[in-house]
Order: sequence, then structure tokens, then C-alpha cells
Amino acid sequence: MAEKKYDGILYDYFEKQNGAVVLLSEDPYFKKTLSSTIFKIIGTKRDCLWTFEAVQPALKRIQQCDKDKVETVVFIERIVNDRPSTDTIITLKQLLPDLRIIVLVGETKRENIAYFYEIGVNNVISKPASMNNIIEKMAFTIRPQGKLSEYMSIGKRFLAAGKLKEALEVSDKILSIKADSPAGLMLRGDVFLEQGDHPKAVESYLKAHKSSHLYLEPLKKLAEAYRGVDDEQHLSYLNRLDKLSPLNIERKTDIGRVHLKNERHDQAEKYFDQAIDIATKEAMTMIGSVAEQISEAVGTASPELAEKYLTKVIETKKGSLSKDDITLFNKRGIALRGQGKWQEAIENYSHALKISPKDEGLLYNMGMAYYDGRKHREAAKCFDKALEANPEFFKHSAAVAANLGTVYADLRRMEEALLFFETATELAPDNKSIKARYKALREAMGK
Repeated sequence: MAEKKYDGILYDYFEKQNGAVVLLSEDPYFKKTLSSTIFKIIGTKRDCLWTFEAVQPALKRIQQCDKDKVETVVFIERIVNDRPSTDTIITLKQLLPDLRIIVLVGETKRENIAYFYEIGVNNVISKPASMNNIIEKMAFTIRPQGKLSEYMSIGKRFLAAGKLKEALEVSDKILSIKADSPAGLMLRGDVFLEQGDHPKAVESYLKAHKSSHLYLEPLKKLAEAYRGVDDEQHLSYLNRLDKLSPLNIERKTDIGRVHLKNERHDQAEKYFDQAIDIATKEAMTMIGSVAEQISEAVGTASPELAEKYLTKVIETKKGSLSKDDITLFNKRGIALRGQGKWQEAIENYSHALKISPKDEGLLYNMGMAYYDGRKHREAAKCFDKALEANPEFFKHSAAVAANLGTVYADLRRMEEALLFFETATELAPDNKSIKARYKALREAMGK
């Protein structure tokens, strides 16, 4: 019954309110699941889903929807193009405060989710997500459930218009339905604060916090209420917030500032350092992304520049390198070999093999670096390991097969060399150089 109710909310959103969805994600599986949810399960016939893999075109579409007065729900990955989407989310909420945003995450810690809500995210979906999960989260994002949400919207409107008496009456109605409603108590605190009744405001915020310890807004209000009034109380609430949501850079700076004001320099430095560390991680991720784009642009035109920027990418990912990054090492190794730095290339591949010990591509490229240094036996050992990991890896490239054949022939491993040259000739029948070497090898073997 509940699921049908959620389906109905979404159907009304698309068909009656002409709502839209913008997805910013590189995940083809989620894109397919979201599309099936909207068009097959909900059954809308409208063209209402836009998907993007890059930030700028997605932002343009969102702004166009706002200009056209189209209600929009934005799905955005926590990481977009290898970069955290935090800045994008903050920018969107500054430009369009009422925009509904759902963040897509893999496995994540509670404090990360707390920070998402702090910066204005409406909901968080952990992937992989089922269609039912998407429907439920979207429904709650589009239409928060129940009478309490309706009253909260009215109360906030009264508060914004300066109608404090009416806002207080609405908070009474909310608390009559749910006596310990954090939202109702928050609204009450906001009214008292506007009226200049600091003690009553603090009392309401404290009650709101006690009724929901993971709800950050009361603590934020309490921290603000004591700013410039009582440093220790101000600091106490800032510290509580920091424990629940430790990724907020501005708050860490605030904590440091209070410590500095009270001449606790060591404590101030500790929090300033933490703020810098978080900012650096975000920035380094951005630097890595830009460096990778530059290395792609450089290509083979300048091995020196390719090496420089690929090294920058690898350095920014230090500590979080995985098998997905092996291609970076392969590219850097090729750039090093292109400069004649075969020993540095071997070191590069050795580092990568610690991450993925049986990667045949790494082993082959390491063998070629040894070959560049005229270390034929070491090259063959690398090729042997590559073939052990994947006996057929050479069957897709005439150049690879010919290189293997050349090294094995130099070491008088003739039968193996012949097999590789046969494959190379089949893959590139018009390559005169490969054909000539194949013919010479056959003649040397008396075939």
C-alpha cells in the first residue's frame, strides 16, 4: 500500500506538476535503473530525464529548468570525474536554495552523510540501489510525509514574513501532534530568538537536540546563540557538531579561532591543521583530475610533459591507489621509455605490480623496459610471467606478438619465437617488416 502511495506521488510529480530529473553520474547501471524507474515503473510518457557525465552541462540544464520554472530533482554522485562534488552541491544550494538534491554514494561513513545534510542535501542513496529504494527516496524528497511537514512549511513562511505570533501558534500545533518534535522545537526557538528572548530560544534548541541527537540544526543554533556571548559554551557546541560531522572546514576554523582568542595556541593550530588537511584532500583530488586531463592532451607529443603530469596524478592518489589506476602507471612507464629512462620505467612498473602483481600489461611493459636496456633475459622473465597470467594476451596485437618473438629469438627460444611471429603475421599480413622477420626465422630453423 505504501509503495503505491509513493508511486502516486512520483506520477503526480511528472504528469501533473511537469517535474524533471537531472542525473550527474558516470554510472551506466544507475542511469539505466533510474530511467526504468521513471518510464517503466512510474509510467510517465514525458521527456523529463536528463543525464550528464560532466558538471558544466548539468549545471546549464538545472539553471534552464529553474528559468523555465520546472520543478527539478537532481541526482549527483559523491565523486564526479574523480573529484568530490561538494563544491558543486554548495554552489547549487547557494544559487537555488529550494533545489532538491539526492546524493549517490557507495559505502560511506555516517559523518560523511551528516555533512551532506549540513550542506543542504535532501536525501542520500547508497548504491547499488533498487527501484523501490529510488522511488521511496524520491517521494520523500518531493513531498515530505505527513501533517507535520505541512505545518513546518507554513511556520517557516510566517517566520520569514516576520509574523512571529502566527509562527509560534504553528509551533504549538506541531508540538500538540508530536510533543518532542525537533522541527517544532526548532521553529519555537527561532521565534524566541527573533523576539530577543535568548534564554527561551536556548531552552527550545536544547530540547530539540535532546529529542534527536543526530539532528545537527539545534546544535548549530545553540552554537550561534552563544557566539560572542559565552566562548566556552560556543566552543562546547562547536565541538559536538565537529564530532557528528567532522568534514566541515568552516567549523574547524571557527573552533581554532575560539581557541586562539583564549590563547590556547596549540589547540588552535590543531584545528587549523585539520581544516587545511580536509581542504587539501579536496583540492588534491581536483589537481589529480586536471593533471590527468593534461597528460591525455599531451599524449605522445611530449614524453617529458606526459611523465610530469602522470606523476602528479599518481602522487595525488597516494594512499588510495587501486587496480583501477594501473593504466596511469602503464602510461607513465611508456612516457619514461620514450625518454630513454628504462631504469626509471622499471621502478615505475615495480611499484604498480605491488598493487596488481599479476597484471599481464604491466609485466609486458616492464619486459619492454628491460629490452630497452638490453637486458634480454630479464625481459623474457617478465614476458614469461605475463604469459602465465594470461596465455593469450599477445593475440590481439601484432606489435606485442612481434616484440615477444624478437626477444625469444634473441635468446634462442626458437619454437616459442616462431609461434609469436605466426600470430603477428596473421594479425598484420601486410606488414613487410614482420613478414621479413618471420621468413628469416623460419629459414634459420630450416623450415
